[in-house]
Amino acid sequence: MQPTQPEHVTRLRRANIKVTRIRIALLDLLAAQERHMTADEITVALRKAGVRADRVTVYRNIDRMIQDGLLVPTLLPGRALHVGLCTRPDAAHHHHVVCERCGRVAETDGCPVREVWERLSREIQEQRGFQLTDHITQYVGICPECQRKGIKPRQ
Repeated sequence: MQPTQPEHVTRLRRANIKVTRIRIALLDLLAAQERHMTADEITVALRKAGVRADRVTVYRNIDRMIQDGLLVPTLLPGRALHVGLCTRPDAAHHHHVVCERCGRVAETDGCPVREVWERLSREIQEQRGFQLTDHITQYVGICPECQRKGIKPRQ
């Protein structure tokens, strides 16, 4: 089920982000999509919907909403950053799997990195001097629909 405008308002307020027309329109747009979108695609779609939006404003809003967990970024080699609506903003830390062919995104349950976090953090501190604060993990594969179509992984 897609989040509604009142849910978007609640999410923005919970994240201490000012509720604006462009932010609501951006969240509405992403909620209606079956795939993640680039900032340029979002800008064009918002303009077509009659929302006055320039690239800089869209990029700033995307960045802020990623930082606050409202949007999920996905990145595949050789492609622009794509973002989608976080469908479980209150869920425990988890990751996403992205279809390398069509860009479809699915959420995973849990985080295997958390199981080894202490050891990994200690090793990186000792080996490289970095104090870990967080991590980003994204899995890449071929979605069930692309598999049914016989689409093969990129070589």
